[in-house]
Amino acid sequence: MRSVPAAPFAPVPLLFLEPPPESEFFTFLQETHRLVAGDPTILAAIDADLDLHGQRKKALRIADAQWNEAQNQPLPTIHCVPTTVAAESLLLGVGRPRTEAYVVYLFLTGRGFFGGFKSAEATTLMLESVTLRVFLVNQGLGLPGRSTLTELVNAVSAGTREKILDAQLRAVLSEGWDDAKTLTQDSTAVEGNVLWPTDSRLMVDLVARLCRRGGRLDAVGLPNFGEPRTAKVLSAMSGLDREISLGSDRPKRARSRRRLYGMLLKKAQRATALLAPQVERSQQALRELDVLPSLRVRAARLVKWLQTDLENLRRVVQACEARVLRDQKVPIGEKVLSVSDPDAGFIAKGGRDPVVGYKPQLARSGNGFITGLIVPQGNASDSCQLVPMFEQVVRRTGVIPDTVSVDDGYCSRAGRATLQARGAKVVSISGSKGKKITPAADWDSEAYAVARDDRSAVESLMFTIKYGFDFDRVARRGLDNVRAELLEKVLAYNFCRLAACRRAADTPKKAQAA
Repeated sequence: MRSVPAAPFAPVPLLFLEPPPESEFFTFLQETHRLVAGDPTILAAIDADLDLHGQRKKALRIADAQWNEAQNQPLPTIHCVPTTVAAESLLLGVGRPRTEAYVVYLFLTGRGFFGGFKSAEATTLMLESVTLRVFLVNQGLGLPGRSTLTELVNAVSAGTREKILDAQLRAVLSEGWDDAKTLTQDSTAVEGNVLWPTDSRLMVDLVARLCRRGGRLDAVGLPNFGEPRTAKVLSAMSGLDREISLGSDRPKRARSRRRLYGMLLKKAQRATALLAPQVERSQQALRELDVLPSLRVRAARLVKWLQTDLENLRRVVQACEARVLRDQKVPIGEKVLSVSDPDAGFIAKGGRDPVVGYKPQLARSGNGFITGLIVPQGNASDSCQLVPMFEQVVRRTGVIPDTVSVDDGYCSRAGRATLQARGAKVVSISGSKGKKITPAADWDSEAYAVARDDRSAVESLMFTIKYGFDFDRVARRGLDNVRAELLEKVLAYNFCRLAACRRAADTPKKAQAA
């Protein structure tokens, strides 16, 4: 019987002269390298973002040092007035070697390749990747820690991420993989990193978070909440929420559910009355707070969160009273759908299960590349996104599509006329709505028939990116962060599409050579 090895993870010699395995991740890395080698301005843009990130941190350190100096003057007649330093004007000194922009670039795109649903998991996979280590060692580069990588990747600006997509599309056009003359557009539902909203759970969660954050204010120099009765009210609210959640939806249970909600609303109003003075006291204490500037920034952020939670609690109580007790329909814009992500919306698309999250728009070229991405807030109408997407694709590619094909959710006479005025020859809107606004001669023409048939190609794109790159859900919260995460997945998809086109073109050559 074999014994258990004493040191199973001891270093072993690796033959780096052997080529790495021909995996999908390896071909992906080749494409990412090829793009940045052809357009080094990408790395310059990432370096500028990292510089600004470092300058902001340095500005806070300087402000802290000035505050400390002001607190430790030996004579009362000597005054040291802290000055506000613009982060952009600071020069970064020579300290510890900074992570190379190239490494940040690889991890930004690689996080999208691994789905990015849990950025920590994606980073771990890349840190454990032998292929990536070989790839970097051959360029004399090392790997920083996971937390450092996550911080630096998140510091890359939206403009730089857009710049990478622009560079991808320039490469696609210059190498002849596509001509961008065809544009098909569609939207999809993306699940946010949120719980399914119920009024009872939202009220309990908001009160619980107010209590939790209010009990930690001393960490930023502010007085903690001093209202012990809130904990008792929260406990009662949790019990009522549990009863509501476990109750049946049968008609005979409606009266009991209404009664429970009435009791919960009274408790929520009581909690609001108890918490409002505590939040107001925190605001007053913040105005008088004299601590390190970096600590004051954290304190201001925490107080702002408390204010937002209290306002959302009031909104949920009002909406629940109208909906449950008065049987009134509450507009979706007046509802609070998430405790953790205020930008998420209620997305009900087609006959599919509704989700709480986002409804991004994707534009597909004729050969399957993503040429545009729009992530609106909430459940924005598709018809309002037709012209903005067309303008974005034209800006990115420098090409005016001859054919635009969408479904009838994008039906708009003004939108169709705008695209035609901009130079689109065929603007096909499928379905009965599209047929109604399209002249019969156009609708019956061969060009429009082909455009309607080709529109299904975007469904294939949606399936691939949703199930191959986890595009159907996001881990990050807030509109800007969700846009950044979805764009990472779009970049990864396009790199994989480039690799597939190159592989398909090389297959006949290899067969002929054989």
